[in-house]
Amino acid sequence: MERKVITQTLILERSFIQDVVTAVLHTIIFHRYFGNVTPKSSCILSVVTYASVDNVDVLRTVDEKVEELMQTISTTGETKSQMSLYFTETKPRKAWFSKSEEEICWEEWSINIHSRVARTERELNQMHASAQDQAKQTIFSVIQQVDQHKDHIPLIASPQGNPFPYHITVASGSGLWSSMIKRAILPGIS
Repeated sequence: MERKVITQTLILERSFIQDVVTAVLHTIIFHRYFGNVTPKSSCILSVVTYASVDNVDVLRTVDEKVEELMQTISTTGETKSQMSLYFTETKPRKAWFSKSEEEICWEEWSINIHSRVARTERELNQMHASAQDQAKQTIFSVIQQVDQHKDHIPLIASPQGNPFPYHITVASGSGLWSSMIKRAILPGIS
């Protein structure tokens, strides 16, 4: 099975990155979380509403990874970063004398983040409006993608919880090439 790779790009003022990236990650997870879901509605930038899974582990994981992303972003200049969200399927690995399991990635969401720093109040206002537009467009794009691309999703083998583990990774500007090379070489997730 070949993994589906979907890329989203955000160009945002640093002060809006945390909210917008959190909304995008929660939207993706909400639409790919196949266990029993308690939905939670949240609002960012005063006008953008998104759905998330009301689960302590999901909320904590997203918060931790977004905080890790924020640590890689410069407060004084432009920065490029990337977050990847992988959905995997656990399958038994056959070996000569043992049994083990391996995770096979079936979907990857790559979010490229370009950080900008506003120099004036006017720039900040323009970037705020741009962040609102990008958040709306990206969330809508995620919903379209998950609705259109379903054929690659593995069969659900267990009715217990979420059958497909997910992993979130963060790469700073200096780590982008190494993470891309690692993904190209390794057959698993990264």
